[in-house]
Amino acid sequence: MTRATTAAVVARVRRAVRRRDVAVVAVVVLVAALVGVGTGGTLALWRVSVTGTQRMPVGVTVFGAGAPGSPVFATTSTPLDASRNRGSVTYTIPAAATTTLYNGNSLSGGAVAIPLQVRSLAQGHRGLAYTLTVDTAGGVFGASQVSTYRVASAAACTTSLTGAGATLASTPWTSAYTASTTPSDEYWCLVARYVPTRWTHTDTAQVTATGPAGTVSGASSAWTATAARTFVVAAEPVHTVTFTFTTFRTTP
Repeated sequence: MTRATTAAVVARVRRAVRRRDVAVVAVVVLVAALVGVGTGGTLALWRVSVTGTQRMPVGVTVFGAGAPGSPVFATTSTPLDASRNRGSVTYTIPAAATTTLYNGNSLSGGAVAIPLQVRSLAQGHRGLAYTLTVDTAGGVFGASQVSTYRVASAAACTTSLTGAGATLASTPWTSAYTASTTPSDEYWCLVARYVPTRWTHTDTAQVTATGPAGTVSGASSAWTATAARTFVVAAEPVHTVTFTFTTFRTTP
């Protein structure tokens, strides 16, 4: 093989590197040719290096949360903050849930179950974890017992769930390598139970009077009534569930 032929091989390699834009720092071509034929032939060896652009795809990270079937996805490229958080998505509890929970301040009370979906994907050697922060302070929700549970599906979120709530954190993706394109779906259920605050009280009124002769007379009356704490549903504060996620390459 002549030097002209070798140059042609190198040129083809250069074109291949440009076409593929491969993630290789150097392509090494070893060309061996027998120069001359027969007795006295010489083996010639050339080493040619071709340098290309290195690209290392890091994969895709997807995170969304909210109502089942229509989660809101985070769209941020912000670096990790001081707490290693990558970003967050906030879900607002609908006003209709307050109406159901209050149940007209009925003696039987009220209950509501709110399903939540988290959809995520973390490719490559990147893991993903997230936490939930539930804000139900004030109003009807603030006067209720609120628990959050992990459930298998949105349909499994009902007011029949009882007991202690789940730990408000999950790690759907570890740092083990994956090239999956199928997102992970996890479901949560926020259950609130409202029992009206009622009490019975007795009031007594007493009147005394002194007559012209100095005689003191009096009368009294007592009655019993039941009182209840009430809320204005339209004045209910905004309640939210915030999903904060982070990515990592080792277990957080």
